Amino acid sequence: MATALAAMAVGAGQGGAAAPAPAPEPVAAAAAAKAKAKVKAKASTGPANATLGYRANARQDSFVPGATAAPPFTKAWSVDLGSAVSAPVAVGGKVFVVVNAAEEEESDGPRMELVGLDAATGKRLWPQRLITDNDPKATLAHGGGLLYTQTGRGVVTAWDPATGEQRWTRSIGSGSCEYPPTWYDGTLYTQDGRGTALALRPSDGAELWRAPLVDWGWSPVVVDDRGVWFGFDNSSYQLLDRHTGREMRRYDVPDRTELGGNPIARGAGALWLRSDDLHDERTVAYDQSTGAVLRSFPADATPAFGPGRVYVAYRGVVKAISTTTYETAWSYSSPRQAATVRLVAGGYVYVRDGNGKLVVLNERTGAVVWSYRLWTEPHPTEYVPAENDWRGWVNPGIATAGGRVFAPAENGVLIAFED
Repeated sequence: MATALAAMAVGAGQGGAAAPAPAPEPVAAAAAAKAKAKVKAKASTGPANATLGYRANARQDSFVPGATAAPPFTKAWSVDLGSAVSAPVAVGGKVFVVVNAAEEEESDGPRMELVGLDAATGKRLWPQRLITDNDPKATLAHGGGLLYTQTGRGVVTAWDPATGEQRWTRSIGSGSCEYPPTWYDGTLYTQDGRGTALALRPSDGAELWRAPLVDWGWSPVVVDDRGVWFGFDNSSYQLLDRHTGREMRRYDVPDRTELGGNPIARGAGALWLRSDDLHDERTVAYDQSTGAVLRSFPADATPAFGPGRVYVAYRGVVKAISTTTYETAWSYSSPRQAATVRLVAGGYVYVRDGNGKLVVLNERTGAVVWSYRLWTEPHPTEYVPAENDWRGWVNPGIATAGGRVFAPAENGVLIAFED
């Protein structure tokens, strides 16, 4: 399978035609460009000891490089926020979440609200802000000093994190949106779930460009110095220019369309797509420069990344795989045959186990160093998916910043842990 995919993917452009390879840079110029890009990347993506949204950052790689939190942890505080709590944003001594403030027994539909809390105490920074009533989804991201929410129907709003006041709001059209927008280097990127990509100006929400996508789908947007990446399970992806929306590369499996609900990620020099087709549950890595297939692994959850490692989960077995030799360094097995790596931070790997526990592993050895039950253990006959993040009122996830870890738990509770 990988050989066939590689044949279609290498240098693929519109309609699968081969695109010419870029001319190589002189060695000195290449080194200078690399050093400049390294400095630029730090300024573009935000603080190192912070979690800026679902899957941590603009690369969607679940890696927090400057994290300082280290287990064993104790519970610092917990707060009941409704019936569902999103993946937190944790930055600058504060933690922010989107919640469905309506209780399960209420019949008027969801009431999605934005919540800001003091990271040390859990006290509210300002009254909860209504995002939308009766919309099936709301998501959250941070960038450039602002918070951004996006509803399932495609309404994007910017908020002041200090006051909770709304800065601007705009509709991107009749959307079907399941993941938050992505901020990178002074621009906000999103898609409407109906085949259109957009770039917005964060200061006022003005549209900078829009571009057609090869498929419809909901996957989160990945952005880095190479451009804006959109993926649709393992059937297609596109790379667009960050400044103009011009298509730079396309990979598309002929006569195959998928909804694209699985997250994509950038890590280890590749773009990683994942298919959840029962006959083809795997994640495939496409070279960031050429589009060639580098590796594929059986997977039922999106991979996460750390220094020199990719973490791949399949049927409850999490493998730590070297990104140079692609050999497995260690593995962890869930008792429920379902597990997702939610975060890699501070030398630890944070696993959401299908048995309802948050399990923290030593990044080097894979040893379990701490665990905590966030949900009641499912009934033995209940089906537990490893990852189905596009479903539900909010996107799941955990966050870390300032020596603390923040984890949504059962019945709309957010818990803070500290070392």
